[in-house]
Amino acid sequence: MAKLASYLTSRRHLGGLVLALLGAGLALADPVGPQGAWLIVGFYLLGAMATHEPAQSRFGFEPRRVHRRLSEKLAGVSGRVPPEVMVRLRRIELTIQSEILPRLEVLPPGSHELYLVERTASAYLPAALDAYLCLPPNYVSPLPGTEGRSALSVLVEELDVLDAGMRSVAASVHRADMTRLLVHKHFLNERFPHEQTGVLLADRRPE
Repeated sequence: MAKLASYLTSRRHLGGLVLALLGAGLALADPVGPQGAWLIVGFYLLGAMATHEPAQSRFGFEPRRVHRRLSEKLAGVSGRVPPEVMVRLRRIELTIQSEILPRLEVLPPGSHELYLVERTASAYLPAALDAYLCLPPNYVSPLPGTEGRSALSVLVEELDVLDAGMRSVAASVHRADMTRLLVHKHFLNERFPHEQTGVLLADRRPE
């Protein structure tokens, strides 16, 4: 039943329905009797086979879409937010686009880090900026417990949280890459014993 429900909402089914409607229109325009039903079925199968489902990324999201959303959001607020906000936005963008997205494959599929990267770019960051831009410039909160807090100071704090979160994800990426490097060093030590090469790939600090 779940497979049937999934197929009924798939692109293949919708593509088949589009051509099936075309076949039904042709059958009505030029009645051919019972053969009209076969015409509709044939058009449905043709549409279903010609429609391809988009490939699902193993990360749970499309990295290029994350890259594009983030770039578009920052371009959209450029000139509308103070410099201290833009500096933080650029720092978050740089961390995601240069340190995380190119190395997503080192993070475990379905990991919390992958979820945070996608949500930061598509939801958390846009929501913070949109809420700030809805308020008048230099807005100060009159709410109990937050009197005197400016919208800008709250936004800056939110961006600092997101920045720290993305730097934490980047650190996980770097640790995974370092682990791979150390594993490879161990592999080389086993394949090329230092008795033969005269060189030992050991852990040592530069003098």
